[in-house]
Amino acid sequence: MPDCLTKEERDRKLVQIAHSYTDLTEADIQILLDVSHALPSIGNLESGDTYINILTRNGESMVAAQYRHPDCDLYKRDVIGEVEKKEDEPAVYRALEHGIPGRGLIGIIDNRKIVVRHTVSPIFNDQQKVIGSLTYEYLNSGADTEPIRIVNKEGKTAFFDSKINQLISNLQEGFLICDEAGICTFANARAEELYQKAGHPESLIGRRYEDLDLTGRYSQEEIMAGGTWKQEVQTDRYVLEENISAIRENGVYQGILVILRDKTKIRQMEDEIAYRAALIHEVHHRVKNNLQTIISLVGLEAAQKKDAEVKAFAKTITGYIRSMSMTYDLLAHTGAEAVDLKTMLAQIIDCVLESWSVRGCRIRVEVTGDDLELPEHVASTVALIVNELVTNSIKYAFCDREEGSIFLTIEKGEEYSWVTVRDDGCGIDEKSGDRSGKGLGLKLVDSLVKSSLKGTLTIESGEGTAVRFSVFH
Repeated sequence: MPDCLTKEERDRKLVQIAHSYTDLTEADIQILLDVSHALPSIGNLESGDTYINILTRNGESMVAAQYRHPDCDLYKRDVIGEVEKKEDEPAVYRALEHGIPGRGLIGIIDNRKIVVRHTVSPIFNDQQKVIGSLTYEYLNSGADTEPIRIVNKEGKTAFFDSKINQLISNLQEGFLICDEAGICTFANARAEELYQKAGHPESLIGRRYEDLDLTGRYSQEEIMAGGTWKQEVQTDRYVLEENISAIRENGVYQGILVILRDKTKIRQMEDEIAYRAALIHEVHHRVKNNLQTIISLVGLEAAQKKDAEVKAFAKTITGYIRSMSMTYDLLAHTGAEAVDLKTMLAQIIDCVLESWSVRGCRIRVEVTGDDLELPEHVASTVALIVNELVTNSIKYAFCDREEGSIFLTIEKGEEYSWVTVRDDGCGIDEKSGDRSGKGLGLKLVDSLVKSSLKGTLTIESGEGTAVRFSVFH
């Protein structure tokens, strides 16, 4: 026989389960008790079963309260204290773990024996923390697609308001219902709170829709004609989203439903993101300008020196700084937080060819491969590495040659991507690891790859040289 337990016995079971399997506070448990007392009223509205679930310390969904409707009784037994699997009740887990409601969903219960349709809503405490979930459930007939309705058939609002308000007062949305005459007959606590934020401190019950319309855009006559409207309401301190629709029963107009959501925090986060993006763009612009200043100062100093080694060193340092400057130049121009690698490499090559030219030798450079975007700190390191590799190829690979080719290839992977710099020059000294005979160029590259890119470096030399390094992203 459905629900043979008394109210006191059901309360004791819920409290015992909460104490044994969760860390809910006494205040949280009291909220669950209040909602559990409304389960019969909610189930009787549409002849369905209702449940309260809680998330245990082990992360499992457990039934803490149950109402078995005589005309439904899906489980045919008391399931209080039973654990439900995530694959059977994903909507319940979404509500418990993430606070996400679900409406009119299909579920499989009782060890995948019964297909049901259910609506699930998270239950929040005063701190807006999820403490449980409420489920309304009925047998799925296969053709049943009618949305769940709440109908006060007796025309009495006192009992209806008290029971339903216990349920939805803990939701984040504000609910407001006006009757066919446009008089507000129901408003949950959240609606009262949000209307106060919008400048309506008075109680909502008994007031006309025209007085409660926050924007004045839609009259009651327009709403009666049908449709659903969504609009934003902005005050000095708050941003609210208002959804308005007509309530109809068998095609007959019954009233107006207003759902309010507080989007203030979301809008503040959007504004903060926009501000940070503008700030980052300004930082990139200033860094680029500072690097250009350093390049100019190094060039002025080098011009006054007669020592050839000093001039060559200044030229090398200038090449490094220009490579880094190009990264920030791209970021400053695009306003993005990531750099297109192909675009950056093409600019680096132009810069290196301009700085280091081999007399009597035509050098062709080609960039191919996958499209890849890298964050600033990674892109600047790749720029330094490619600058060094291309510079070495131009300086040492094509001695006594009339022409030469350098190929840059990008390979994109899920965690690691690869960049290959290959030339058709004279190859390298395998002992020193460098064509210049000093062994410093590739040692610098190897250090940057391992320390900054968390990658690896491989070198192949024969008819030309190919240096391949990986980039973790």
